[in-house]
Amino acid sequence: MNAPLPVIAAVAAVLLLGGLIKGTIGLGLPVFVISVLGGFLEPRTVIALLLVPVVASNLWQGISTGRPRRAAARFWPLILAFGIGTYAGTRVLVSVPTHALLILLGLIVLGFSVSSWLKPQLHLAAHWETWCGPAVGAFAGVLNGVSMVNGPPLVMYLVALRLERESFIGAYGLIAVCGSVPLAASLIGLGVVRPPQLVWSAAALVPVFCGLLLGQWLRRRIDQDRFRRILLIALALLGANLLRRGLA
Repeated sequence: MNAPLPVIAAVAAVLLLGGLIKGTIGLGLPVFVISVLGGFLEPRTVIALLLVPVVASNLWQGISTGRPRRAAARFWPLILAFGIGTYAGTRVLVSVPTHALLILLGLIVLGFSVSSWLKPQLHLAAHWETWCGPAVGAFAGVLNGVSMVNGPPLVMYLVALRLERESFIGAYGLIAVCGSVPLAASLIGLGVVRPPQLVWSAAALVPVFCGLLLGQWLRRRIDQDRFRRILLIALALLGANLLRRGLA
C-alpha cells in the first residue's frame, strides 16, 4: 500500500493489458498478470490484487454474451465440480512455500502456452460430456484455487465440444465466475486476502475494465490468430522466468 507512484502506474498498466487480452480472446487475465507481476511481486499479493477484477470480469463476460441460462443448463455438473476443486486448491495455496508456488505457476503458464499454441484438433462426442465435464471441472478447479489460472483444461474441453466463438466465450465466462465465488470466499476466509487488499483489488477494476472494453471493441477488428501467437510467445517467456525465480 506504500508503493511508490511509478510502481502503482506500472501495475495499473499491466492490469490494463490483462483486461485488453481477456476482452479480445475471452480469457488470459490472470495468467498474463500473474506472469508479469509475479516477476517482481510475491505471488499471493498478485492473486489478492486480482480477486475482485477476476470475479467482476468473468461475470461481465458470462452475461454480455446473452446466453448464461443455456450455458448453466448444459455445464452445471462441470461448474459444481469446478467449485469444489477451487475450494480444495485454495488449501494448497496457503500451505506451499513461495519458491514452490513460483515453480508451480511457471509450469502452469508454460502448460497453458504450449497447449494453446498446439491447438490440438480435439472432438468430444456428446455422450461423453456427462462424464468428462465433472472430471475436467475438478482438475481446473484445483488449478483455479492454487493460481487463478484455469485455462488449459477448460479451454481444451470447450474446444473439443466445437462451440462457436460467442458460445465459447460465454460458457467460459460463466464457468469461471462460478469458480470465482468459492475462490473469493476461501481466500478471504483463510486470510490470504484482507480488507486493505480488497480495497486495492476493487481499485484494480478501473484499469482492468478499461482494457476489457477496449478488447471487446478490438475483437472484431484485428487478426486474432496473430494476436494470440504473439501473446503465447510472451507468456511462455514469462512462465520460464517464474520457473527461474522458483529454482534460483
